[in-house]
Amino acid sequence: MPRTRSVKSAAAMHARLKAMLLEKRAGLVSKLREEWEGRRGTAPQHEKIEGTPFGDRPGLSPDDEMGFVVADRRAATLAQIDFALKKMEEGTYGRCETCDEEIALARLRAQPFAVRCTRCQEAWERDRSRLETTGIRGRGAPDDAV
Repeated sequence: MPRTRSVKSAAAMHARLKAMLLEKRAGLVSKLREEWEGRRGTAPQHEKIEGTPFGDRPGLSPDDEMGFVVADRRAATLAQIDFALKKMEEGTYGRCETCDEEIALARLRAQPFAVRCTRCQEAWERDRSRLETTGIRGRGAPDDAV
């Protein structure tokens, strides 16, 4: 069982992690806003895709498609950060969502929006991989969080 952090050092680390989260959040919001503003005035570029089951049809250009994938990942990370900030407000930040043990400080420093300890995250990833292999999908709650 991990040692309980002292109240003073936990508060200081909590403040540093919150600052990291807020900084990362501001950067993501800025990038998403720039991408949105950049795309708002332009129509998506289409390319002809041949041989689909429904015949030839226009599809997004690789650049537009990649832009949407990147924006989607940024939005997902933003949701994870917001969830971590909410947990800070509730006083449950740093506790594993699965086993309720403290998440290692090194893990929180590397991934401040982690919701599971390393052991539970590894088990979750194995289960998710197994489910994806069999074609069964679970619900997409903040379980996509690391």
